[in-house]
Parts: sequence; C-alpha cells; structure tokens
Amino acid sequence: MHYLISLFFFIYLNVAAADGFGDIVSTGNKPVPVVQLTSKERAWLENHKKIRIAFDDSLPPYSFINDAGQLEGIAIEVMNTLSKRLGITFETYPHTSWNKLYEAAAARKVDVVATMVNRPDRRQWFIFTQPYLIKSLVIMTKRDNTTIKNQTDLAGKRVTMVKGYQFVDRVIKELPSVTPYFVNSMLDGLKTVSTEKAEAAITFMATASYLQTKYLLTDLKIAAFYDLNSANKSINESIAVRKDWPILADILQKALVTISEEEMQNIHAKWVPSIKPSIDYELIQKIVAVFISVLVLLLLWIARVRRQNKKIKLSKTKVQTTNKILQGLKSDLEHLVLKRTAELNSSEHKFRSLVENLRNEYFFYQRDCEGTFTYISPSIINILGYTVDEFMTHYHEYLTDNPINLKIDEYSQSIHNSPYQLEIYNAQKNIHWLEVTDTPVYDEYNKYIGVDGIVHDITLRKQADDRLIWLSYYDELTGLANRRLFADQLQQVISMAHRTNESVSLFYLDLDRFKFVNDTMGHAVGDEVLKETALRISSTLRDSDIAARLGGDEFAILLPETDANGASPVAEKILKKLREPYIFDELEFTLGGSIGIAVYPQDTSNSEALVHFADTAMYHAKQGKLGVSFYSESMQQKNTID
Repeated sequence: MHYLISLFFFIYLNVAAADGFGDIVSTGNKPVPVVQLTSKERAWLENHKKIRIAFDDSLPPYSFINDAGQLEGIAIEVMNTLSKRLGITFETYPHTSWNKLYEAAAARKVDVVATMVNRPDRRQWFIFTQPYLIKSLVIMTKRDNTTIKNQTDLAGKRVTMVKGYQFVDRVIKELPSVTPYFVNSMLDGLKTVSTEKAEAAITFMATASYLQTKYLLTDLKIAAFYDLNSANKSINESIAVRKDWPILADILQKALVTISEEEMQNIHAKWVPSIKPSIDYELIQKIVAVFISVLVLLLLWIARVRRQNKKIKLSKTKVQTTNKILQGLKSDLEHLVLKRTAELNSSEHKFRSLVENLRNEYFFYQRDCEGTFTYISPSIINILGYTVDEFMTHYHEYLTDNPINLKIDEYSQSIHNSPYQLEIYNAQKNIHWLEVTDTPVYDEYNKYIGVDGIVHDITLRKQADDRLIWLSYYDELTGLANRRLFADQLQQVISMAHRTNESVSLFYLDLDRFKFVNDTMGHAVGDEVLKETALRISSTLRDSDIAARLGGDEFAILLPETDANGASPVAEKILKKLREPYIFDELEFTLGGSIGIAVYPQDTSNSEALVHFADTAMYHAKQGKLGVSFYSESMQQKNTID
C-alpha cells in the first residue's frame, strides 16, 4: 500500500510540474485590455504621475540583480506591464537589503513594494492587493537520493534553509527532528545539497528551477513538494501600498486583473524553464508489482462488498437524503459567506469613506501601543488648520498650558476607555476644546496593539456652557453683577466686615427721567443709557467696590470698609457723573439720579435688611429731590404711617 501511494504521488508531481511549466501559447496580436477606472481614480493618477517603488533584489527569478547590476525578473516585468496600462512612471528605490527596504517603506520613503507577503503585523503600515506571485515550496535532493520522497522522510535529516524567511520557522515547528543548516541564499542552499553538506534543501520551486539552469546544477532534482501551488498563503507575494493611499491599492488591483493567465504564463516561461522529472524505472517496477498484489486484495474485498450489497442498497436512500441535506447546507453556507463578505467589504468601504470625508467637527486617528500616531484623517485640516504631517510631528507644541492637558501622555500610552478633553491652539492661535474617545485595538492573538480614536471639536459647546454660567451671575446688558451674584457678594462682604470690625456702605441708585427717555426715544436708546450708566458708575469705584444692576434702571453699589463719611463723597461723585449729558447719534439729553445709603453695622447687621433700608433711603431722596439720602429710623416710621 505504501508503494501504491508513492506511485499516485509521483504521478501527481509530474502532472503538477507539467501544469506549471508546460508550453505557453503566444498571445498574438490581441488588443491590450483597458483598466476600468473611476473618475476619482483617474484624477488621482493625474496628480501622481511618478510613484516610488522598491524591489527585493535577492529573490530570483521574481526580482534580483543580474550580472550587469540591473534589476530584472518576473515582478519587474509585471510592474512594467502595470505601468504601461495605467500610464504612470515607477521610480525604483535603490536596491538594498530586505530589512532596509521594509524600513524605508514603513517610513514612507517608498510608496509601493512590488513583492511582499501579506501578514497581520504589516497591515498597520500597508494595504495589499490580491497575491499575484503564487509560489510552491519544494524539497530538493541529489538526483540519486531515493530515501526522501515526502515531508515525513526529512525526519532526522540535515536540511538546508535560507535565514530570514518566514516559512523556515514553520518547517522547524512542523518537523522538530530536522537538523537545520542555515545559509544566506537559495543558491548556497542548492550548492550544500550538491556537495552533500546537507541531505535536502527547502526552497521555492521557481527559484530552484532558475538557479539549476543558470548554474548547471544537473545533479539535483525535486524530490517532493512541501507546499504545492499556494497551499500556504503565507508565502505568496502581493503588491504592498502605503496605508494612507488605499485608492492606489484599488487601482493596482484593477490593473492586475487585466493581466490574463496566458500573459502571466508567458512572463513565467521567460524566467522559469520547464522541468522534466527523472523517472526511476526500478521503483516503478516495484510499485507495479505491489500494485498487482494490492489489486488482487482489492478484488477479494470487492467480492465481500458484493455480499453486503443488499445492506448498502437499503442505506442508499438514507445516504442520498443526507447528502442532499448536506449539499443544501453547503450551498446555504457558501451563500451566507458571500453575503457576509460583501457586507463586510461594504461596511469597510463606507467606514473608510466616512472617515476620509469627515469635515467640521470630527477627525479620526490611530496610535500604536507606544502612543505614536500612525494615521490621522484629513478632516483635521478643516478643524484645526494643521496638515496631517504637521499635527503628527508637533501636536505637543499646540497644547495650551491648561492643567487638563497634563495627562495627555498618560492617556496616549495606556488603554484608556473614558472620553477625556484637551485644550489646544489651532493654526490661527485660537483656542479649541477637543473631546477624545479612545477604543483599544487588539490583533488576532488578543494582544493590545494600539487605539482607534475619535476627536470631537466641542469648542462651540464649551463657549455656550461658559456663556450660560456667566449669564447666571451677570447682567447681559450692562455686564454688571446681577441680583443673585450681588446677594452672594453682599453676604461675603458683611461676613468679612464682622470679622475685621469694619463698616460697609450700600448704595441703592435709581435714574431720574429714565422712564421718559425709554418711552419717548425707544427701548434701544434706553438700553444704551443703561450701558453708559453702568460704565460711569464703574469708573468712579475702587477695584474692591462692587456694582450690580438689580433690574430696570435700579443699581446697587457695595463699598467695603467704608462708613457714612467715606460714602458721601463717592455718592456725590456718582451723581455728578450721571448729570453729564448723554449723547447718542444726534440725540443729547441730561439725566440725574437718586441714591439711598444704608451703613453696616450702624443701621443693621442683616444683609436683606441693609438692601431694604438703602431702598427706603433712595425713595426718600427721590421724593424730596435730595440726590443723596442716608437711611434713618424716622424714614421707616414714616413709611409705616403712610
């Protein structure tokens, strides 16, 4: 049975090799396919005629440096084809080692990498097309080696592998008994097998074929496939595009689709010679002998099966019914997968479109686990006036000295789920308030890799909140304290005067002839009179004095540390200011005022009573046209009699 399986495997190898490297039919004079691009994609290409591209220069026959020091290979020809069909120019990045090439691409010194395996850790920097270089891993041995026919035969053997390739770790994990023999290149790997320093080498099939032909390594053969025709997608090559150019990845994918299978085979045929596996006739004879023996056993088994045919017929209907159910479930599952995939692609497209088209209040960003920005949506320009690169590089310099900003570094280097606020300058040095909401991001191994964040410009909301707070304590028309704030300040001043044994004077002021002005000249003029009156009152007071508008044309003035003797000249000074002409446009008129004064603690120690007594004194001054009047108990008695 072992030899029979080997026979089938040998035939499979020959068929696979023939399929991959048979004769290629010429494309003749077929017209070049047109790449169907949207107007947005065409406009983007018009603005990006030159695109920086990098090639791995040590991966024959896909991309490598030839003897003349020039880049050539399958990937170079494919990219030349895309260049012609899209009408763009690729500027080749100077060839260097793979690690430096990857670093240059991640730092955006390179826009496109022609060959890169799509791995999760690379998706934070790149967007990938579908794979276009499908590679197979093969096991290479000496031509006379008959002990290695499949993967399991490598157990306990010394196997050559090239350092740095991802598949090496997988091979060592799958075949722990193998003794790895590391080399710097696949050519060195083949030579170690040829010189019998190792019993086998694992390499890419196309690379092995190219190197065998170029360096006349005729004593080697493909013993078996390790991975056949992209059985493991982690070795297939895609085009990698910088993360912030998703539109270019879509364009290149559309162009790749226009390269027919026939064209791709012609490109491969230029670099990869056809392989004619050697035939081990002695082995075939043994296999045929065993096959005959197995066939005899098979015939005996068939006879036994026929005796059980009745039982099989009875179960046939049940099996068919079950099979139909399974086929239906398979069809439903395939339909569901296609539907979910389409929904996912649609959601991703909508999300990307939403993020890229945010405008006035929001912008989106991504940070890695060290707090470094990896992406910021373009809408930041509309909100703060900075370009994406400016903000990524200098955003710490734009923060104000508000204490709320002190924890920004702590937030950016931790998994922070609660929204927090920042105060920041925009490009015009105006202050903006931002509300930030971070969402932790984890990779497929549930490892924290950074955050996705939404930033909301709440400047208008903060200004509105501050305005509401101000209006709750200040008069909107004059800017003076309102009745609520004045009552709080009066209580505080009286409490302080009680502790320091000082006097406090309270003025209650009412404008004369204001009603006449308001009724005859209009409320607009009346409002201007009130604002001008507030300015005149404030100009006569000390910084420690407090003025308030209680309503209408009534004002209150609080003079801390001031007795009756100190209050009298201040009141006269205020009345003198109020008697000066009021001039608005072509109008000119004169007003006056009446001031009632109550003094703490001589008149009362109660704040409400002090206001009431000052109001009573003002009424007395107004009735007697006195201008200023100090409160006395006789006024209270007179009011009671009246």
